[in-house]
Amino acid sequence: MIRNWVLGLGLVILMWSGCGKSPGEKQAIASNSINVATISLPTLKCKTCVRTIKNALASVDGIESADINLDSKSATVKFIPAKMDIAKIESAISQAGYDADKVKRDSAAYDNLAVCCK
Repeated sequence: MIRNWVLGLGLVILMWSGCGKSPGEKQAIASNSINVATISLPTLKCKTCVRTIKNALASVDGIESADINLDSKSATVKFIPAKMDIAKIESAISQAGYDADKVKRDSAAYDNLAVCCK
């Protein structure tokens, strides 16, 4: 009798713990977590550079926001880790013509930057 009651109670608790959310909803919530990375931008020189990098990062899927600080020569990037990682962020900055941490700038992109950015 007690065994049946314990099993029944366990079943109720199991069903109740998943109440209201389908497995897909739980997974969506978990995959939408946000990570924050700070990237060093040693070749950042002016407000045009800031705008160029910000535009480059805004076009990348998985990046939620990017704050570029000219004084500290750094970017604080909020991203969804299921879609993006730090290496991809650094690559996007490099492809815009700037060094990102230890990743060197793409020379062709650098050649196309405004004179003030070189």
